[in-house]
Amino acid sequence: MEEDHNGLQLERIVFFSDAVFAIAITLLIIEIKVPHIEYTASDRDFWFALLSMLPKFLGYFFSFFVIGAYWIGHHRIYGYIVRWNYGLIWRNVFFLMAIAFIPFSTAFMSEYFSRFVPLFVYAMSFSLAGLLQIMQWRYARKNDLIDEAADPEAVAMLGTRMWLLTLVGFVAVGIGLFNPLLAGFGFWLIPIGSWILKARHRRKAGRADVIRDELTEQN
Repeated sequence: MEEDHNGLQLERIVFFSDAVFAIAITLLIIEIKVPHIEYTASDRDFWFALLSMLPKFLGYFFSFFVIGAYWIGHHRIYGYIVRWNYGLIWRNVFFLMAIAFIPFSTAFMSEYFSRFVPLFVYAMSFSLAGLLQIMQWRYARKNDLIDEAADPEAVAMLGTRMWLLTLVGFVAVGIGLFNPLLAGFGFWLIPIGSWILKARHRRKAGRADVIRDELTEQN
């Protein structure tokens, strides 16, 4: 009975988190307003109006991708967490607060994409969410809230992945100090870094399989 109650409480945490993620990711597109154009305007005017909104579309794309990446990370975390306490809940609440802030920082940056302060707020909102997610994961590990049967290598890999989005925010700010217009290139480190980490994990898993096979043959 206690196990069922524990599982139900964890499900409530996950369901509430999923709702916040869904709302935040939906608000990204709601912030993009349809341009006001005269009905009699030419097709060229319509294309120019859409072109002028390119920073907003880029902000939507990057933010959708980042919030999605945080959701995937959250999904992975709670795939290992099997127990809960109120310390975990509060850390999850603060993490979700940072996620819910991202639509505002995206709209702010998209409106003033060539200025440093909006870029700083935008990038730091990502990094703050990343730091809060790392704190949540470390708390869960430190307080024995994760499954004892979890693969140590996979657990360590998950912790490493969480640093990627956090560090990319700082890199973007560093580039923005010199030229805010080029800071967006820093966010391309997310898929590149993710690919490198996955390749590294596959190599380690391959070596582990070889060692296991060798030990099996010796026995």
